[in-house]
Amino acid sequence: MKFSSTHQPLEGRGRPRGKVLPQTRVANPTPAAQYNRMAAPVWSQALAAPARDGALDHKNFASHGYRC
Repeated sequence: MKFSSTHQPLEGRGRPRGKVLPQTRVANPTPAAQYNRMAAPVWSQALAAPARDGALDHKNFASHGYRC
């Protein structure tokens, strides 16, 4: 490593490079929370009544717009 004259490495500060400290382990760790999305119930929205009579009549007519 190259240091300038104003910046010198400080000895005895921090942990030495290349040395890994061992992690402490808990005796009986709690398992991570698990959520099974395949077995979960399927959410379905409750159908709301239309705002007024005839509000959904547009669904009975064919579209005349541009089709891709």
